[in-house]
Amino acid sequence: MLVASIHRDHRNISRLLKLLSKKLKAIQQEKPVNYSLIKDTVSYLQEHAEKYHHPKEDLIYHYYLQHYPDSEGVARLDDEHEALAGLTAEFADTVDMILMDAVIPLDLFADKLNRFVGCQKEHLDLEEKTILPVLEQTLTTEDWEYLQTQWEEEDFDPLFGEQVADRFKELASAL
Repeated sequence: MLVASIHRDHRNISRLLKLLSKKLKAIQQEKPVNYSLIKDTVSYLQEHAEKYHHPKEDLIYHYYLQHYPDSEGVARLDDEHEALAGLTAEFADTVDMILMDAVIPLDLFADKLNRFVGCQKEHLDLEEKTILPVLEQTLTTEDWEYLQTQWEEEDFDPLFGEQVADRFKELASAL
């Protein structure tokens, strides 16, 4: 079911955000950090969340907005998804610069990482605590059945799926 897969994705993203929070703590304590793991985490979020997870949510949100009054601010999620994509791209560029040996002050990087994790967590909290409960209470069985027919993507997850992609094996073992 679509909503169950969204909750599962959110749990997985939360695991990644916990890993990034541990990296942030290590940076703040001036301990060595594997920046490649940070890069892999951000890459996963760009590739999976933005290209698979958010479109799945958007399908449901847009359907809801077309058929029900928007009393909970569901319409703002489009803007949030767009803002998160921009923030993720900006943070990914910063991580790439570090991996190419650019000199970036650790406190500046820590601030960017903290902001990135914070914004991601706020977004997940909004969806999990406010938006999804409304959708689950409002949408009918027929609505969900229709939405399921509109989602034709294969449920392939390169990190949390049955088969971990080679490029995410180090990240999978770190989790």
